[in-house]
Amino acid sequence: MNKINFVKELEERGISCDDKQLDLLWDFMHHVLETNEKFNLTAIKDEESFVKKMIFDSALLLSNQKFENQTIVDIGAGAGFPSVVISILSPETHIIALDATAKKVNFIKEYAEAHKLNIETVCARAEEYAQAHRDAYLLVTARSVASLRVLVEISAPMLKVGGHLIAMKGPGFEEEIAEAKGAFKKLNCEIDYIYEDQLPESKESRSFIYVKKTGETPKKYPRTFGEIKNKPL
Repeated sequence: MNKINFVKELEERGISCDDKQLDLLWDFMHHVLETNEKFNLTAIKDEESFVKKMIFDSALLLSNQKFENQTIVDIGAGAGFPSVVISILSPETHIIALDATAKKVNFIKEYAEAHKLNIETVCARAEEYAQAHRDAYLLVTARSVASLRVLVEISAPMLKVGGHLIAMKGPGFEEEIAEAKGAFKKLNCEIDYIYEDQLPESKESRSFIYVKKTGETPKKYPRTFGEIKNKPL
């Protein structure tokens, strides 16, 4: 996908991208791919796939959405998807890029500081961060991190009542929703709505599941990582 088609596809979804933002997105892609030669950041290494499956995929979070002057906690931020992409396209949004891998957090931090992006980086396990930041945020995102029922347990404690987890998923999200029904009940959460789309050209499906926190999260959640992994809700 070239730059012209990229911008056109974004505009069709209500996402604006000026020339400066476009150049910075491409610069970030090249920076990731160059750094990837030194240590592993992403499995996708060709530009064509990277534009569609990393940059455009992340940008879809902004489809007909406005997050200006809001804070988003990006769980498992990895190499900066969607956190850096969202920060470039929505500079007034404050992003907290959260990841347990120091090299990835430092990678995001260095790029954000060099380009004056509105990103705060945190190196910590998400469940531990949630315990220390209960009822603090209205928006949490997670892209390709874990199953929905695991994500809900990790994110619900840090959300304010009325806040949302936006789980970014591909095909098969219906099964994850079915598996998460018990977690929703125990954690006082529910599906608010689901936005579905497709990547250009390949037509790969993408789904954004908005999970709303409807009541207080019991103090015993989130559990330790071992408990979450071995006995998901």
